[in-house]
Amino acid sequence: MVMWLGLLTGFSIAVTLMAVLTYFIGMAFGQYVGLLKYVGAAYIVYLAYRIWRSNRQGNEKQGDCTFVSGMLVQMTNAKMLLFDLTAFSTFVLPYSNSLVDLLEVGAWLVLAGPGGNLVWLLAGSYLRQFFTKYGRQVDVVSAMALVLCALYIVFY
Repeated sequence: MVMWLGLLTGFSIAVTLMAVLTYFIGMAFGQYVGLLKYVGAAYIVYLAYRIWRSNRQGNEKQGDCTFVSGMLVQMTNAKMLLFDLTAFSTFVLPYSNSLVDLLEVGAWLVLAGPGGNLVWLLAGSYLRQFFTKYGRQVDVVSAMALVLCALYIVFY
């Protein structure tokens, strides 16, 4: 639970910094912000491909579960940073240039990201059994869901 608090803190700091960065990107390159959604969608398709091609070998490492390690993991998580940038540039900047709006959406992202981690923390042992038994099916469904998300970002 201590590591989760670190994840929450790191995510909160990172999402706030990304909201501010996105605000300045929007101010400086407003006419090009719409192009960022294509970068985000391409990255989501790349993640879908990686999940679809995964071989599910148990190569998990057990490390120290400290507050600081959790915080550093989130603050250096490139996927999370790109997720934030994609969410802001796709769902906020086309409709508002307000830093307050970006920070409000960032607060919702804090609920979504660490909230998913908390669900895994609380129900992970049960979910792990399911994912182990139906690993390939879970990978295919997850990859398809990511591709659908990327299509939604590009076409809507």
